[in-house]
Amino acid sequence: MKNFKWFFAAFTLIAINAGAQSVDDIQKRYPQDHAVILNMNRETRIFYKNGEPVAESKTETEILVLDDKANGIYNKYKVFHGSFDELKNLEAYTKVPDGSKYKRIKVETMKTQSSRSSGVFFDDSKETVFDFPAMMKGAIATVSHTEYHKDAHLLSPFYFSSYLPIINAKFTVSYPADMQLKYILKNNAEGKIQMKEEKKGRQVVYEFTASDSKSKDNYGDAPARSYFEPHVIVHIASFKNDNGNQNFLSSVDDLYKWNYNFLKSVNTTTDPLLKHLSDSLTAGASSEKEKAKRIYQWVQANIKYVAFEEGLEGFVPRQAIDVCNKKYGDCKDMAGLLTTLMRVAGLKAYYTWIGTRDIPYEYAEVPLPITDNHMISTVNIGNEWIFLDGTDPNCIFGFPSKGIQGKQSLVGINETEYKVLRVPEQPAETNVVVDTTFISISSNSVKGRSNVYYNGYFGSDAFNSLLYRDSKEAKDYVKARISKGSNKFILGDYNIDYFNRNEKVINIKANFEVPDYAKNIANEMYINLNLDKSFSTSIIDTAKRKVAVDKDFKYSIKQCTILDMPEGYKVNYLPENYNFSNDLFSFSLLYSQKDNKVIATKEFVSKTILLETKDFQKWNNGINELTNQYKKQIVLQKKVP
Repeated sequence: MKNFKWFFAAFTLIAINAGAQSVDDIQKRYPQDHAVILNMNRETRIFYKNGEPVAESKTETEILVLDDKANGIYNKYKVFHGSFDELKNLEAYTKVPDGSKYKRIKVETMKTQSSRSSGVFFDDSKETVFDFPAMMKGAIATVSHTEYHKDAHLLSPFYFSSYLPIINAKFTVSYPADMQLKYILKNNAEGKIQMKEEKKGRQVVYEFTASDSKSKDNYGDAPARSYFEPHVIVHIASFKNDNGNQNFLSSVDDLYKWNYNFLKSVNTTTDPLLKHLSDSLTAGASSEKEKAKRIYQWVQANIKYVAFEEGLEGFVPRQAIDVCNKKYGDCKDMAGLLTTLMRVAGLKAYYTWIGTRDIPYEYAEVPLPITDNHMISTVNIGNEWIFLDGTDPNCIFGFPSKGIQGKQSLVGINETEYKVLRVPEQPAETNVVVDTTFISISSNSVKGRSNVYYNGYFGSDAFNSLLYRDSKEAKDYVKARISKGSNKFILGDYNIDYFNRNEKVINIKANFEVPDYAKNIANEMYINLNLDKSFSTSIIDTAKRKVAVDKDFKYSIKQCTILDMPEGYKVNYLPENYNFSNDLFSFSLLYSQKDNKVIATKEFVSKTILLETKDFQKWNNGINELTNQYKKQIVLQKKVP
């Protein structure tokens, strides 16, 4: 994956020029914050070098300390850079109040180190780290640096929000008048970002400003900030040189041409070892799909995902034979090996660029390298396009990996032909939990046994979760999965059966006990057969939360609880059956009696992978309905002798 950390982090590194507002005035406006960014400015200058566009950005930031609690919280600062963005002229200091003036204390010690990222397409990122001194109330921490952008295809967006409130933010871009520059404003429905254009001689200047910006609250289940924080994207569409007008990044055609250049010298011939491997893997396969499946599962099982790249290595796949011999590679290396092995087997396989769900952009709107951060292989069999992500060792053949569902992909057919294809979202019926639980009552305690199957993405997640757990950790995992009834739940013996490793089906069987779950009043016994009250605590605080909820996948959870009637009792009351459905989810609760057993069946179906803010109230209304149904109990009555 491409590590665009350098531009996503750049929003923390920008700006200057304080207004005349006093510290106390600002503190009253932001009473919950220990510091604010007074000014956050970036000036990007685009110019020609050897007839090609390049760029340079000067970034300045001033952080005003509002109280002494900021000391120890906001001292440490990082400036990110890499081989495509050469760091120059870094300066940092703190201006400390000294009577009616400020005393400047310079940062003396800076350390540059590798900046590691969890999943990357290229990652030679560096970070220069330092501590601001004397972060007392009224102090202004200031940092200024310049970056030379060696490849103007990789200009970074500018964000008008940060980890602190921003009083003033300004992004200025100047470029030669014979260039065509385009800009895209994102998440600006409220008109926060103001833009003006000015021509100065042979230069055109765009200025984007915003004031009093505060980042939305962070949530662990929220989508990436690019979905909701205001930002601007600029890109060069075309320029002129001695050969006339030249397209740069004006369309998807230009992006594909730039991307494909990195593939021209890769895997142009077939190594005999790869031919032998492909033949041995596909020998006796009854169909093209079976061939693709065998190759995919071999790569998953035998090639380890290791992301390590530097410079152009972040864009150019390594030779497939080298990846095969070393038994490791990053996403584009694994895509290259998959594509090569499948092509040798006579399959129509293609390198494919794609953005994970961390990126909200579509190719038609944002035809730029920032729209994709990942590479996979796509195989065309008949009328079906199958998206194969080699980096997920437990992804099921035929399923896209969770993180690319619903995303556009750029499929490279040949040097001049490509397709933009939408990766499907897996339907709920392919990701199912089936939980069958048998219970009995003894002295108000419930004793039972559960038999739970996980398949689809549920199964893949279970495989990933259990992969490196020891016996104690596995038991904790089972307890978390099986627990029901109340916090008095006691897990007994259990067994994990990897029912189908290729299709990622896991079966967990467990015995359990829940003390004091049933209630006796006079001659009646009350028991709630909804032992698992999933989603009852998922009401969204619409007054506080202003960002969407990211859900991993659509799914169906089916639970059947079967109660053995205690001896000497009969059913006095069963709740009515209930069904609910909207376009976000549906659920049903059904009750029945058969012989000496009472059966409660529940099914919950999630229909979306992104719960948007406009749907929060609809979600809450449905969850309230579900919660009300959860409260209903069956009533058993002692038989009269």
